[in-house]
Amino acid sequence: MSKKAIIAIIVAAVVLVGGGVTAFFLLRPTEEKKEEAVVVDKHPNQAQSILTGQWIDKNIQSQRPIAIMMENEKHNHPLFGLNSSGVIYECPVEGSSTRFMVIYDNNIDDNLKLGNVRSSRPYYIYFAHEFDALYVNWGASVRAIDILATDYIDNLSGVINAKLDTVCFFKTNDHPSPSNIYTNRGMIMQGVQQMNYRTTLDTNKPKKFTFTEEADQPNTLAVEGATDCMVIKPYFFVNLPRFEYDPATQKYKRFQFGKEQIDGNDNSQIVCDNIIFQDVDSHDLEEHDTANSPYIWCETTGKGTGKYFTKGKMIDITWSRPTENDVTKYYDMKGNEIVINQGRTWVCTTENKYKDKNQYYATIEEYNAANTKK
Repeated sequence: MSKKAIIAIIVAAVVLVGGGVTAFFLLRPTEEKKEEAVVVDKHPNQAQSILTGQWIDKNIQSQRPIAIMMENEKHNHPLFGLNSSGVIYECPVEGSSTRFMVIYDNNIDDNLKLGNVRSSRPYYIYFAHEFDALYVNWGASVRAIDILATDYIDNLSGVINAKLDTVCFFKTNDHPSPSNIYTNRGMIMQGVQQMNYRTTLDTNKPKKFTFTEEADQPNTLAVEGATDCMVIKPYFFVNLPRFEYDPATQKYKRFQFGKEQIDGNDNSQIVCDNIIFQDVDSHDLEEHDTANSPYIWCETTGKGTGKYFTKGKMIDITWSRPTENDVTKYYDMKGNEIVINQGRTWVCTTENKYKDKNQYYATIEEYNAANTKK
């Protein structure tokens, strides 16, 4: 065999071997390719509550929440069940008082005492509709009755629907009538069955709040550009409420009528995790209550300003709700929808004409110095 043939064979062998080695390294699965990405479901069979953002059983999350009207007069305290709720609305009513609408996930104990239960006002109905809630009340103002007579919301009302009086409500001797009316989930669901109301959420309805996915996830939208705010005092003239942030529990403690506000079920102080001030237009109506105070109208649609409080911080926000069939969305001053922390949210609708009377204190010491009697 000639020298040229031998060289050609050697070159071919080298090329063949080299190509095989190259192919082996190129085609062999790398460690990264061998390890397929594994998606870990951190919350199997759970979904985020539309009220609190907390992870709860999917079957519970798919059930419609329950919204209950409660009176907030000094003589009828303590109220029962506020610390078991997901969202609380506090709005002004006639006579400069406030009234609560307390909203629950449909997983509270059947026998937990809730109330007292009192009458409806129109704007509470519109707020309850945002959550696709079953709306529970004992009586209503004239304009509220007109709305409840439509199919706008599924309503369980004593007095208006007398056949529900003993189905959904019970009375006690702790306060004079009508401040002695209470309910519980078991009775409410009996009323729902009797009225043949839908029990599952409308999945086509957008969710009102956007929450952090995890409880310990930083709420960047709330922290960016935020200022310290440890004490919050809405202007409400009669009950004179305030919220004090407790860094140890990372919750806001509620005070009114000059002392701690207590949940009558366990005598614990009422607390919440988020607070929203929603500034609204308002005006007096022609109708008056039994004390001859004019009913008021708080606007629930359009656009407006407000504030969001969480973790001892405060930011300015705006809100928007085009129609009464939409949900209110809240935005930071850059136009981004705010992402709120998981937990109980307290919404105060503060009238635009009084919002300048709201007070905010960066520290407890600052609040104490400003409110010490001289």
